[in-house]
Amino acid sequence: MDRSQKEEKWLAREIQLSQKHAELLAKREELLHLSQSELNSSEHRAKVQQAHWAHVQERNTQLLQDIKRSQAEMKDVARQPPNVKFTELQTMYWTGVQDQLPQWKKQMKEKGSSSSVNSPYH
Repeated sequence: MDRSQKEEKWLAREIQLSQKHAELLAKREELLHLSQSELNSSEHRAKVQQAHWAHVQERNTQLLQDIKRSQAEMKDVARQPPNVKFTELQTMYWTGVQDQLPQWKKQMKEKGSSSSVNSPYH
């Protein structure tokens, strides 16, 4: 092999290596870009999650305050004497039940005796 052939061979090899180097640099640039995009996306997700978590904590704090306020209101209502109208209605209801109880018992006895007569099991 003469010198010019060797030079051509080495020149062709150098061109191949140069092209491979350019391909590797392009691939490296692409990977760096993807890596940066993923990092930005990850940072964005972290910020969104952090904001969501702050919102959840704020909501939970508000709910706890609402529960405490409701409990305090219920205790206040429980300490107060019953409303006069409510007491009157309650008294009227139980008076009505006591007045009707004998009649209801009689009806139940009548139904019981008539159903036993009509029962296919007797």
